Amino acid sequence: MEQTIPLTYTPVRRQTVVGQVMEQIKELIASGRLKPGDKIPTEQELAATFGVGRSSIREAIKVFAYLGVFESRTRKGTYLQDHSGISEEALTWAFILGREDFRNLMEVRKALELEAWFILCEAARQKPGSVLTTIHSLETEVACMERAISERDDAELVDADFRFHRAAVAASGNSLFTNLFDTLKSFTCEEITRSNIPRNFSHRIVEEHKEMIEALKTGDLLTITRLFRVHIEKAIGRVLQGSD
Repeated sequence: MEQTIPLTYTPVRRQTVVGQVMEQIKELIASGRLKPGDKIPTEQELAATFGVGRSSIREAIKVFAYLGVFESRTRKGTYLQDHSGISEEALTWAFILGREDFRNLMEVRKALELEAWFILCEAARQKPGSVLTTIHSLETEVACMERAISERDDAELVDADFRFHRAAVAASGNSLFTNLFDTLKSFTCEEITRSNIPRNFSHRIVEEHKEMIEALKTGDLLTITRLFRVHIEKAIGRVLQGSD
């Protein structure tokens, strides 16, 4: 028989009610007291526990549902989703929430891609022919970027830039890497847009991508690591400078 998990809460102060409700719910999830698959208490139960109106509870739940954290099931209630259900759009909030959140997510992306480039370089050194398909895919995306620049198609430029990096990650052969990178898609595309298009750094960034391809052809791990780190750090600097 399905049971609702009993939970304890701290009564909510009257200021910024919805925000405080969300903070306490996030703490319950982070602490593991609410686990994926658990049914959360009803709006009425949460309102009574927090000492707030049901409308505040309803608004907090709507936000979490939009982000894919909660799932409402007709006639059954609201349940906590597993991490795979979290909306990619949630990660773009890092641009809104602050510099530290943005930098932390960029560090996650950097670590993920660096490992993928390492795997590719090892393959290039041991069996050069094994990376030819990947090199062709990367060169195709660079060509798409150049065409987008000439046609002033900003949307295609951003998409081609993302596809370039995704192709490198996917070629590592680690499906979890690819899934994680796909989760970062909305965030990464927003970063590319903010760091590149407003200041027209497009041509230089295309050259940076070409340099990484040339390093991959020789399996030069030190060079590609240096190039990729500089590429990411420049992007971080441009975004943070633009947010000041």
